[in-house]
Amino acid sequence: MRYCNQGRFRQQVRFLRRQFLQDGNLPFTNVLSDQIVSQALTAASAYWVDRIYSPLVTLWVFLGQVLSADHSCRAAVARLIAHRLSRGQRPCSA
Repeated sequence: MRYCNQGRFRQQVRFLRRQFLQDGNLPFTNVLSDQIVSQALTAASAYWVDRIYSPLVTLWVFLGQVLSADHSCRAAVARLIAHRLSRGQRPCSA
């Protein structure tokens, strides 16, 4: 019985991974807003400088890297560049 549940769990994880990655956007951009992440960082007394790789963008890129079939940093940064271009922003340095 245990193996049946593990197979079903893995299938659900694969489905969710495809759902978050299918639109070609950075994952969780519609779930993790700047406000939510800023509140969490403020509550933890964290300070940061507003740059391209803000805590929010870093989190989005990291989650995309973890969820992607290609776990490389190069592919994660390429997705960020594509995301920025799709929003009419200038590309950042790779």
